[in-house]
Amino acid sequence: MRIWFLTPTFPPVCGGSETQVLTLGAGLVRAGHDVGVLTERYPGSAAEEVVRGVRVHRVRTDSREWDAADRVPWEERVFGLLGAAETLIRPGEVDVLQTFCQVGALLGAMMKDGLGCPLVSTMNETTPHTDPFGAARSRLVFAALPHDAVVAGSLAYRDQALGYGADPDRVHVARFGVEEEHFTDADVRAAQAWLGAGDGPVVLLVGRYKARKGQAELVRAMARVARRHPAARAVLVGSLNCASESYRDALVAEIDALGLADRVLLRTSDRPAGSMAALYAAADVVVQPSHAEGLGLSAIEAVMAGVPLIASTIPGLSEVLDSCPGTVGVPAGDVDALAEAIGAVLADPEAAARNAAKARAAARAEFGADGMVERYLVVYQQVRGGAR
Repeated sequence: MRIWFLTPTFPPVCGGSETQVLTLGAGLVRAGHDVGVLTERYPGSAAEEVVRGVRVHRVRTDSREWDAADRVPWEERVFGLLGAAETLIRPGEVDVLQTFCQVGALLGAMMKDGLGCPLVSTMNETTPHTDPFGAARSRLVFAALPHDAVVAGSLAYRDQALGYGADPDRVHVARFGVEEEHFTDADVRAAQAWLGAGDGPVVLLVGRYKARKGQAELVRAMARVARRHPAARAVLVGSLNCASESYRDALVAEIDALGLADRVLLRTSDRPAGSMAALYAAADVVVQPSHAEGLGLSAIEAVMAGVPLIASTIPGLSEVLDSCPGTVGVPAGDVDALAEAIGAVLADPEAAARNAAKARAAARAEFGADGMVERYLVVYQQVRGGAR
């Protein structure tokens, strides 16, 4: 099959949705299919390249050009990508058009009839109702657009789609899958050096700097953890793309106010795609104290790396906790429960390692990349047979 992805971000931009898109694309290529990606060109990225067999085409949506005499800024904001799409993606040369967000779904809906191909949409917005007109926009995207299928990356995303009016007969679940990375002791030592947390226990949180990721709760929990485990250090690793610099700055201020500057470290960096497993393995425990997640890809990555996981018992993350016995759940926003769970893992590392091994075995079966690819292919075959 010839498959085109429309996605606003793609590696080297790092995050859960970007990892999911690359993992799916690379898996489809391994299965013998042709995959092209149309995405934004960020500074430092190539206009065209092949990444793990996936043909990537990046287009810069430059607002400085919107004031040109032949441009209408409003139209450029909404329709500007259609010109690049029309040049790259030709009628008769695509079998499936796959999108990964609400904006992508809108573009795909405009392109579908012109290309004469089915449209498959996956939405990665976790809390769309918080955006301007977010609930109304979501009802339009899920209920009114001409999707041939909506593929949800989790039961939580499925419930979101149905809640906004998606046709139940067109909604499918293909849980986000993770490729198991292999790493050496040298890789782990390099990751430890990059984290810079010293020789004591490391508590790791990976996620964009957003309030819903729960970094503030971990900072407050570490004030309690430090009393029983003074050698422990927490490291927050996250990028600022699609994130909040002001929230990161507020975290720094709170860390200083609590006297934790030597116990809670912030790393603002985009790790290269495919280099995360060793980073997780450099930690003694990974925490994901989020307030909202569609599934929680970093939680799955941590479990697949064989590291103890503590995560919030919220929709999305609960799917990981329930599927992987040996993980630990805590209520979202409960700083005391988070601190107690971290302390229990650090106090008995042998028991934590046994639980982590049990969770890892379950994660391999439940969240493998090959399973995700197979489920998408089933949907693609179905819509190709009944495209309207």
